[in-house]
Amino acid sequence: MPTRPTSATLLKQDARERYSLAFDTDYADLYHHIRPGYQAEIIPFLTDLPPGLAIDLGAGTGLFTDQLIAAGWDVVAIDPAASMLQVLANNHPQVVTVVSPVETVDTAPWQASADLVVCAQAWHWIDTEEGSQRVGDLLTAQGVFGVVHHQIDTSIDWVLRLCRIMHSGDIHPIEAPPSVTKDFTTPEGAWWRWHQNLSVEQVHQLMMSRAYYLRTTDTQRQRMHNNLQWYLLDHLGYSPDATIKLPYVTAAWRMRKRRLG
Repeated sequence: MPTRPTSATLLKQDARERYSLAFDTDYADLYHHIRPGYQAEIIPFLTDLPPGLAIDLGAGTGLFTDQLIAAGWDVVAIDPAASMLQVLANNHPQVVTVVSPVETVDTAPWQASADLVVCAQAWHWIDTEEGSQRVGDLLTAQGVFGVVHHQIDTSIDWVLRLCRIMHSGDIHPIEAPPSVTKDFTTPEGAWWRWHQNLSVEQVHQLMMSRAYYLRTTDTQRQRMHNNLQWYLLDHLGYSPDATIKLPYVTAAWRMRKRRLG
């Protein structure tokens, strides 16, 4: 079996740009359909402040925005992929959407105005120094910065091999806190374990929503589909109409700006 990494993958700037642009495609609807949503309990963990302005960094198609709106927050959603934000806007026309990389977004309209800044499933795409600076610019004095991410539970051998076949990024330790600058307090974490029930076809769709798949060649994509079909049906023994329980862990981390002096 492949070995499980002991630390998160660190992407250089050119790699972050290349992979993040992969999401600005016609696959946005598929992404929204196949990627899992988030537990309602995450927001109460992040903050006990009454709902106000929340800024969703790397908001994508709005999977976490759904929870913010349900909890009563006013939301500004920022993402570099216009096609992803269009899905969000179609579902939540009241949300202010900003097409921009997080690192270069103009924070002036919301300077020190957000009681909650959250980044769900996207912080690893963002430069730590630049992203942390933008978060600090946006937060109120009492505001909270939350980093949330799902990870397929690769502590299980068959799942780790599945993720290798799909070229999924779900291979870093879920207990590892996000990288932020010293301007923030030490991240405090909470975890949720659960399953996503998928058909064989939906596992293929999940693979199709991954950055590697989106930016690779058609030849490599077909190879990936062939390998995945062999693994699920021939190696693991699932029938074509089976339901596959894919185990996940969701991690949420909360932190605040450090007080000066």
